[in-house]
Amino acid sequence: MRYVLGVDGGGSKVTCLAADETGQLRGYGRAGPVDLNYIERSAAIHALRRAVQMALEAGGLLGTPIAVLCISAPMDAAAIDEALETLTVHRILEVAKGEAARWAAHYWGEGHIGVIVDAGVGSSARGWTKEGHSATAGGWGAVLDDEGSGYWVGMQAMRAVLRAHDGRGEDTLLTQMIFDHFGLRNAWEMVFRASHGMMAVQDAAHLIGIGSDSSAEGAHAGAVVRKARPGNSLLLRHEIAGLCPLVVRAAQQGDHAAQHILASAGRALGELAVAVIRRLYMALESFAVVPCGGVFKAGDLILSPFRDTVIATAPQAQVVLPRFEPVVGAVLLALDDIGVAIDWPVLENLEQGAVRFPGCRA
Repeated sequence: MRYVLGVDGGGSKVTCLAADETGQLRGYGRAGPVDLNYIERSAAIHALRRAVQMALEAGGLLGTPIAVLCISAPMDAAAIDEALETLTVHRILEVAKGEAARWAAHYWGEGHIGVIVDAGVGSSARGWTKEGHSATAGGWGAVLDDEGSGYWVGMQAMRAVLRAHDGRGEDTLLTQMIFDHFGLRNAWEMVFRASHGMMAVQDAAHLIGIGSDSSAEGAHAGAVVRKARPGNSLLLRHEIAGLCPLVVRAAQQGDHAAQHILASAGRALGELAVAVIRRLYMALESFAVVPCGGVFKAGDLILSPFRDTVIATAPQAQVVLPRFEPVVGAVLLALDDIGVAIDWPVLENLEQGAVRFPGCRA
């Protein structure tokens, strides 16, 4: 019996599924983020190693040779090799962003999968014509892009809090929700924990002798500075993205600022799909657009403006929700790589196994 591993990772987590050559899922593992663009290399390597070990342990496969490990993650080959150095993996198959998600959707949907839009901590889209041509949009990172992503939603939520604080915007439920979520006492603490220039500002506060109280403020050379409270660590990208469920909750309670943020996110994600559709000249064709990633768990608050944006350009396109997470697609790619025919018995085994591992269901 041959065994394969499927791995999908990004800015919030990495997941791993172990399966045998009949499609039986044997184990599942999950660990923290692995995006080397935003976290320390050692942390990413540890997370990947941990997720793989968890899947192997759950399946009773520790020490068993693995025929193929298929991985979709923003990690370089050297980091992947280091994470897997204690395992016997005969082949590592690295696939592009969106490819695993396409395979996870293809066998359970009708028609051509034309576009995958991924909205997790970051955001991007990838599309394919029926002839095999492909194009991408977005995915340029948190500083200049990632509109509609979890990180973008979290940043917009904190901006709404500041607008309400200043009187530039209406009061919002997001203020207390975000303060409670991060253990903040005021808007100043939120700004300093979210700012990448926090340490420089702390140094300036020490230099001008602002008192030790965490709410103390002062002016120096036209800039407002404050001495941050010890222990207030910089908020990481995936922690800011973790505000997305709070924004959904506030929107469901009728908060206008939260509703506006999610509607804007839905339109921005739809524009990613539209960009790919136009680049591939698919506007008049019939195909599926598959949204994946945690942001879309907001439901119609995101999906409705997303769908409207897509259909306005490609009226024959259909937005189809996936049944499985991309990690299932990584397993299918690994099975295909070892020559397994992806037929209905294999797919039925995967479906039955997904009941045991709900983390791989979308």
